[in-house]
Amino acid sequence: MLSLVVEYPESSALFLVVLVCILQSWFFKKDFFNPPTVYCFSQCLTLGIAYFQLDKAMSDFQLKTWLFWTGALVSFCMGSFLVRLTAKSRGLPVRIAEASPPENYNWKMHILLSFIPFCLFLVGIFGIIKTAGNLLLLTDNPGSWMKKDTDYGMFAALFSSGPLCVLLFGVAAFRKYNPMKYLRWLARFMVFFTIVINFLAYPSRGTLFLSMGILVILFNYLRKRISAALIMVLMAVAAAGFVAVASLRDQYSGSSVESMALDAVMDLPYKYVSNNYWNFDYAINPPPDEEYHPHTYGIDFFYGMFEYLRVSGSFRYSYRWDGLFNERIEKIHGLNTASYLWEVYKDLYAPGVFLFPFFVGLALSVLHLRMCRKGFSPRAVVFYTLLIYIIGWWFFTPAYKQGVYWVWFGILFCITTASVCRSRKELECEAPVFDKVDGENEREQEVPAQGE
Repeated sequence: MLSLVVEYPESSALFLVVLVCILQSWFFKKDFFNPPTVYCFSQCLTLGIAYFQLDKAMSDFQLKTWLFWTGALVSFCMGSFLVRLTAKSRGLPVRIAEASPPENYNWKMHILLSFIPFCLFLVGIFGIIKTAGNLLLLTDNPGSWMKKDTDYGMFAALFSSGPLCVLLFGVAAFRKYNPMKYLRWLARFMVFFTIVINFLAYPSRGTLFLSMGILVILFNYLRKRISAALIMVLMAVAAAGFVAVASLRDQYSGSSVESMALDAVMDLPYKYVSNNYWNFDYAINPPPDEEYHPHTYGIDFFYGMFEYLRVSGSFRYSYRWDGLFNERIEKIHGLNTASYLWEVYKDLYAPGVFLFPFFVGLALSVLHLRMCRKGFSPRAVVFYTLLIYIIGWWFFTPAYKQGVYWVWFGILFCITTASVCRSRKELECEAPVFDKVDGENEREQEVPAQGE
């Protein structure tokens, strides 16, 4: 054991932080999915795995890289702890409340409106069948239809919205939160059907993990707190699922996993984790008097928000900025993902690396406090569930640069707002106000009559 610590000091220190995250959640009975725990857990776990340096492309971080990565982690935690300390000083609850049916929420309307994005999702599935002739997993070579040169047009945004449907139906599937039994069973069926049809149509690791992650987080808040031991089991299952999906997609050098050696099977998930960090280190440390990618001066920061308006895309095309696949900063061709910090650094330079995580940690912790109130709203649940999952995957993708997530949040806001019904008590409180106004109008009309 000591020899491993000496051989891998960076990984050992990072895994110690991971262990602290798990133990503090277990020992102090805290919510594991609170913002600082999720951020520290995911960042330290993935960087610890990367620092095993199983691939020569994963070299030691330079000093600038360590400064940015550590500074962002500290900034995020400072923003979160600032909100928590302020709440404690004001006597506000800081522990997650037990799930209970929200007041004045129309679950029938919620389920009905949830079928709107589900129908759009089916339109996207139709687009896949129209292009490939069948659901991709039922074709002879699914991997050939999942390459980036295959253009599905706007259908891509529609069939990738399966996790949104899982989130909308999933929040209505728990007994503690939704008291209507037949709606719960309908929601459970729709969750299962959406995941299955989405996987058959387009077997993507991203959408599958997002759907399953959403269900795990919803279970934690709406049914029962997830223990640290179960979290470790889920991580092992996720790692096995990663390799299994790669086998189904047949995307590892044109051969299936069965024909690979064991070290090659293990090398696949390692590269998908570590390339995010070696690309980040490579991108922010160019040779003197040379740059791999120019700074966007904050313009490309808003790309996701305006993606479907075609505004940001014109800037990318004019200035030849990298898109989703980071063509300029990939150290090994085909392994082109990078930590979210690269996108922040590219858009907002060094100050953004420290300020952006701080404000995100602050805002997300404010939303987490909403979950500490008894009878928290479905809007708080769905927003926080999706956001905390995104934070957990920040080592892989920034998410805020993808327009589909902005559309999802807009849909979630509209559906949860339209499903709120006004209580009878609120209507009764407004009635005397109208009576008083009518009485004043009658007296004003009587005054001239007396004068006459």
